[in-house]
Amino acid sequence: MSYIVEMENPVTERFWELISRKLTNEATSEELVELEGLLHQKYEEAYSLEIMNDFWNIPPREDNQYAERQFKELTQKMEKMGINTVGFHLEEDKLVVAQSVNSYKYKPWYVSKKMLLSSLAIILVFFFSLSLFFSLNKKPTTLLLARASEITTKDGSKTNIVLPDGTKVWVNAGSKLTYDINYGNKLREVSLLGEAFFDVVKNGEKPFIIHTSKMDIKVLGTAFNVRCYPNEKKTETSLIRGRIEVTLKDRSSEKIYLSPNEKLTLINNKTTTSEIIKSKGIKQNIQTNEPIISIGHITLKPIDSSVIETSWIENKLEFRGETFEEVAFKMERWYGVKIFIEGEKLKQEHLTGSFETETVEQALNALQYTTRFKFVINKKNITITK
Repeated sequence: MSYIVEMENPVTERFWELISRKLTNEATSEELVELEGLLHQKYEEAYSLEIMNDFWNIPPREDNQYAERQFKELTQKMEKMGINTVGFHLEEDKLVVAQSVNSYKYKPWYVSKKMLLSSLAIILVFFFSLSLFFSLNKKPTTLLLARASEITTKDGSKTNIVLPDGTKVWVNAGSKLTYDINYGNKLREVSLLGEAFFDVVKNGEKPFIIHTSKMDIKVLGTAFNVRCYPNEKKTETSLIRGRIEVTLKDRSSEKIYLSPNEKLTLINNKTTTSEIIKSKGIKQNIQTNEPIISIGHITLKPIDSSVIETSWIENKLEFRGETFEEVAFKMERWYGVKIFIEGEKLKQEHLTGSFETETVEQALNALQYTTRFKFVINKKNITITK
């Protein structure tokens, strides 16, 4: 992607050069006087300078998830504006950018997240101001859009975005949400791998469709949660309000409708045994891998009637009556660790818990009050035994 503009006015180039020097405290007294004079000539840009100055002075947040979420939101906005962000990625508390050394070799350079947020904010406002300036002055601009947008989260982090139609999406850890350039033209389609909560803007003429590996979900305007991690046995969709239509990938002619507070659970690759009568009346049992479908109600917490299935949006790790194996999957993504459970019997132990600020060690210590097990933590690997 690239953002192409024509800058033929040397005064404009000097204007932005002086702004950058002012914000970095590198401008001389003569340059500050020169900038003041240009602002009198270009009074419409004074507001842009004020915004940029506010962004520059925003104190950095220490919350790592907040910083990472802001980084992703800013890079997504930059990509929509045509600014190439290929090669950017976060590594621990640093931004790594592949910088060309020669035609075939690359050498990474590092910038702290605190510097990154301020810098990206400046870049964003800078390009916004440029686009506004050239649109007002009828300068030609060309925006080359990507064919698809992709939002990914790693284990231990979450994010939220607003799609082009105003639909709000919260993306849980270890998930990927994609939508292409045609989003909103006729249909509003996204693909999900992992877990996300959707608050869909109502539009009767343009249905909103979510594609997962096991099912497609069609809505007009509603709020619901979808959980479809590839390494889990269950795929779930929980409806908070509105109405949704679910179509299973292997049963395209069958449609299932959910009402508010209902949850559809699809148990993947569940082996079932059925009995058939062959010729001469001989009975024979056969095994099939038909998925098992159940429709029930969402799970409410007894204390305050909050919804367990969507508690992760409020930064709460909640589970009620789930197997240790299922809880381990959730904890892996929540804390960014890898958990190994030894013994099938221990994997099937049912657990109930609620955690918000606790570390993974504190959470496991708390679970030991109701279930007998031992655990050993080795960096990001946790082994659990009876």
